[in-house]
Amino acid sequence: MGGAGRHEIRVAGLPLTLVAVMFVCTLSSVPVTSATSSCDVPPSSDWSQSMPEDYIEVSTVDDGGGFEGIFGYGSPGNSLKPLERGLSTEWSDGTWSGFQGVAVMNDSATTLSMVLIPGYRYTFCIDFSHSGGSAASEARGDIYLMTDQNYGMYTVEYGSRGFGDFEIDMVPVEWRDMSTWLPFRDSHAYESVSYGEFSVAIDSTGSAWSSLGLQDGAPNQVYHLVLDGWDNSRVGDSGATGGAMNVEILIDVEERQTLPNYTAYMLIGALPLSCIIIPLILHSRYHSAALTSEEEEMREVPFLRDG
Repeated sequence: MGGAGRHEIRVAGLPLTLVAVMFVCTLSSVPVTSATSSCDVPPSSDWSQSMPEDYIEVSTVDDGGGFEGIFGYGSPGNSLKPLERGLSTEWSDGTWSGFQGVAVMNDSATTLSMVLIPGYRYTFCIDFSHSGGSAASEARGDIYLMTDQNYGMYTVEYGSRGFGDFEIDMVPVEWRDMSTWLPFRDSHAYESVSYGEFSVAIDSTGSAWSSLGLQDGAPNQVYHLVLDGWDNSRVGDSGATGGAMNVEILIDVEERQTLPNYTAYMLIGALPLSCIIIPLILHSRYHSAALTSEEEEMREVPFLRDG
């Protein structure tokens, strides 16, 4: 095969090599620790000089920010540090002195506010139980993970629930994010459960409001783990249980490797661009090879004379 042909093969193989390298990098981006979804957090954790109240804030829905919470003002968690270690709400070593545990009052909700950041995988394990343990039926509640803005709308709905029922299925799907609150990524809602377990990884910091200067310059976004014990507007949620519920919460934090955001654009754009560039290169090479063909050697032709 000529030199031009080998050059064409090398050019055509560049996008394939790029895709192969990105595929290998994607495989290496899986969490470096166990891939199991179960929480592995001991009741006592080594917090050294840090205190848990610097990383999580426990409040009830009655303490929410109202209308100002929709825009990120007045909502809890604005001074929290990013959560970078696992925790259990059942501290047995007195790490958080005065902490009474997490409970959901009847016809109310309790919220854990925290700052989740990229580079970590967060696994939540939530277990509901009746206060006192003397109930005939199993304790059931709703679990939602929300952003700051959706939590503000959630507290508004809670405060206005006495003005009539509002069912989310009455609103068209394309308008629901403007008329009511939604769980994070539309998927982190676990309703009418006695035990819930889910994982989440954050892709970017900040929010849409922070880019407009509406969150006091907060570099990270606050997320709210809502433990719901009242009949909200969602169709599949659990109603009030008639009594208080105790909740045990484990948050397993695992460090993970992430690729830069621009690699997604490179991977998506490599294939369509190669379909355009490679034919142009091949056409140009073959066309130039036809124009620069080697000249044949000159040969003398015998001259015949008459006579």
